[in-house]
Amino acid sequence: MNDFSGTSARVEIAELFARYCHSVDHGDADGWTALFTADGSFEVVGVMRFVGHEQLRAIPGIVTEHGGGKWRHQITNIVTEMAQDADIAQVQAYGLVTDWNDGGKPSSFTDYAVTLRRDAGLWKIATLTARMP
Repeated sequence: MNDFSGTSARVEIAELFARYCHSVDHGDADGWTALFTADGSFEVVGVMRFVGHEQLRAIPGIVTEHGGGKWRHQITNIVTEMAQDADIAQVQAYGLVTDWNDGGKPSSFTDYAVTLRRDAGLWKIATLTARMP
């Protein structure tokens, strides 16, 4: 049940985003892709858009290639709101990427708009849109 008056759903959602960061930063394509629904999408507005598990699998490799394995993602200030459907949640958050090839300096900062959907009892990302402020 999607009850945001308690902490269970919020903890599950925070864990989802923690797994998102660790798996994308460590090149874990299987782990990262599993965080999305089968028809899930990832978009950085004006830069790239990937839809579905087959396309999404490429993202951790792209991150590893461009960051040399030294980029670190952080998702913070997570605000979660329940939708009318108890199996859907809307999330706003900040996304920060630091570059440890360059002493940990910030590499990018985005505002995230995310739709989560329960899939077999687990929260998964249905859509994630990252927009530069």
